Amino acid sequence: MEKITRLFPPTGEAQSVQGLYLRPGRIAGEEGVIPLVYANFLSSLDGRIALADSDDEQYQLPQRLKSSLDFRLFLELYAHADCIITHGGYMRSLQDKRLGNILQLPECAETQYLHRWRAEQGLKPAPDVMILSGSLDFPWHDSLDEHGQKVHLATTAEATPERIEYWREKGMEPLRFGQGRLVDVEPLMSFLQQQDYRSVYLVAGPELLHDLLRHNYVQRYFTTISHQLLAGSDFKTVLSGAELGDQGALDLRGLFYMPPSKAEVGQWFAEFEPNHI
Repeated sequence: MEKITRLFPPTGEAQSVQGLYLRPGRIAGEEGVIPLVYANFLSSLDGRIALADSDDEQYQLPQRLKSSLDFRLFLELYAHADCIITHGGYMRSLQDKRLGNILQLPECAETQYLHRWRAEQGLKPAPDVMILSGSLDFPWHDSLDEHGQKVHLATTAEATPERIEYWREKGMEPLRFGQGRLVDVEPLMSFLQQQDYRSVYLVAGPELLHDLLRHNYVQRYFTTISHQLLAGSDFKTVLSGAELGDQGALDLRGLFYMPPSKAEVGQWFAEFEPNHI
């Protein structure tokens, strides 16, 4: 069984990679309150999460930054979710096969323990999905129907009547949260609470993470830091925009080290909780 070393709390003990993020109740809010929102990002030592060859091209996760271990732990975090939040850009990339399908847990021998774990926790086989899109211009993915998932669409007042009607004809009523380009997180979180979600996994990108942090809605932040420097002039990093101040203060709750192997460079895996000073 593959082992990983705990650096904090400082026991120095090695433990199994499988199940590292699967403690029951670890990522779950209380019933009837704002759901626990958590996020996970993979970055290089110089903070790159995505690169592009030019401003006209799509930003992509660099091949050399990809990590099989990070993806396994990403799926363990996914297994906690009542609902995942993604966006129209991801749906377009999924349609174009530029990104893989993370709308459900994969069905394979290596992930059966995750499906069993969800069932043991009383969770549905696949989480509900919230898709954020200012334009509502993205394709549907058939796997959502195949797995019987409940899907919410959230947009803003900028959405055109034509796109609103398009989704209504498909039996969905887009939710309008906000007046600008981006969805307003306060009505979004109020809606998620009304749905009785306890664990919401944010896989929607840095802009939403910034807004949720600014309003103190993120309760867990996980990060994998790959021990390499990527550079590159056109890149995305975890966060940009206005300074967060105290809302960006985090307390370290766990830190693990995986040494380099023939296949992958060394990696740190860290978990943080907010420190609202």
